[in-house]
Amino acid sequence: MLTIPSSTGLEPDAVNAALAGYGIVTIPGYLRPDEVAALVAESERLLDDDADVEALGYSKGRGVRVERARLAATHPGLHDAFDADWMRAVAQAFFDGRPYAFNHDVIAVRDVVGTDHAARTPHYDRTPNLKFFAYLTDTTRATGAFCCLPGSHRYGKQAQRDNRAAGRLPAQADTRVLPQELTSGLIPVEGAAGTLLVVDSDIVHLGAPVQQRHRLAVRSRSYDPTLR
Repeated sequence: MLTIPSSTGLEPDAVNAALAGYGIVTIPGYLRPDEVAALVAESERLLDDDADVEALGYSKGRGVRVERARLAATHPGLHDAFDADWMRAVAQAFFDGRPYAFNHDVIAVRDVVGTDHAARTPHYDRTPNLKFFAYLTDTTRATGAFCCLPGSHRYGKQAQRDNRAAGRLPAQADTRVLPQELTSGLIPVEGAAGTLLVVDSDIVHLGAPVQQRHRLAVRSRSYDPTLR
């Protein structure tokens, strides 16, 4: 995977070139400490909201999803964090003329010891997604790091070529049928709070279980809305 220091500026062409080669880009220090603190507060408030969010299956933990546009008035930090011009440029190049919805939804997750969910199994996503994924707590393998195999996004693209050409979504189980060489040796993407991951979700990935403390993270995604 490629690491891009945020201090050098974010060049969409460089990000997309890295995504094409590795399927993931890591940007340490993307969020300043004050920005992290503000997003932690908004994310915790969103996670405690039972009325206006879609609750996800996170057992002992908590995960919620909401359309990003709905956050503009009530959670402006979460809305604006995923509205950067460089993100739009990356998404435009990533989808390369295909239809896409830019950073359509936001998912906030509080993972704790004992949390279980579907992403614990190695897989790639059913639909082509471009994800911007921010760690809001210091994150290691022991605290639930995103794990992946750089370069494995090529397998998902090839495996789903015919489905995507026909506008079909595969069954979730189909995206978990993988050669053994793609399911062993997944690398934990560790990072301090404020680290941003840019992920081509065709990469083979999983969420490591939390073994100590907890992990707070938030992400948005751009996706192709035409696949059914």
